[in-house]
Amino acid sequence: MLIKSEPVVNQNSSPEVKAVVINNVNKGWPKAADYKLDVHTILETAIEIYCAILLMENPFPTSIQEVEWAKKAWTLAGHHHNTKLTHDGGILKLITARSMHIHGQFKSKAHPIVATTFGFETSAEKGVQMRNRLLVSELKQDSAFIFCVHGSSIDEHTSLYTNPAIQQIINEVLFKNKSDDAIKWGKYYNPFPQVAFALTLTAIECAIDEWTLDSHEMISFKEDDYSGVFNSTYAGDMPISTLLQYLSDIVGTSS
Repeated sequence: MLIKSEPVVNQNSSPEVKAVVINNVNKGWPKAADYKLDVHTILETAIEIYCAILLMENPFPTSIQEVEWAKKAWTLAGHHHNTKLTHDGGILKLITARSMHIHGQFKSKAHPIVATTFGFETSAEKGVQMRNRLLVSELKQDSAFIFCVHGSSIDEHTSLYTNPAIQQIINEVLFKNKSDDAIKWGKYYNPFPQVAFALTLTAIECAIDEWTLDSHEMISFKEDDYSGVFNSTYAGDMPISTLLQYLSDIVGTSS
């Protein structure tokens, strides 16, 4: 469910003010430095709230959703700081740019954790490369990578959702430092959003896919390639009681 507006203290006493641009020389992509300093704090908060919306709603939004959620985040940021600043097209671009950034965060953290957790190796030896390819096949068969203990079939896999790679990636992206979003904005991440959880599993699958060829090959975590994987994961047959219990435990484990 989309984040609701927060109550504002003395909202009527704070007239809406236009965000002032101080640098019109750059006609390319907008920068925070293009705006007066009073905009920067609101923008930083709006970006953090926008990321929370992505991780609660859809990390692969349509262009219409991006703009809608960016406007919502900007309004909520103003409420948080008891300030009413209007946004312009440049501000919305700076906020919506975080859609790709959040993908990159999950993917970049998943890459080394997946390699270490599952035992992938970089080597020119054919035997090692073959083992990597077999491991990819085993892990993706019936989504074995989401289990902690792997058997020879899905009926023999145990400890659903407790593979340590899942929690490690979530910790690295959202809970590592006190300034990280999930700690700073705990009310949006407790219980942990199911959408964010599905994105974590999708990032793990992308990182596993990088070992499909003879040598490790970086794969871009792009919407065209992985939004379908995300959608099938999010809408898949995840045992809801087990999932809800796990999501409730994530914050307690990582905070």
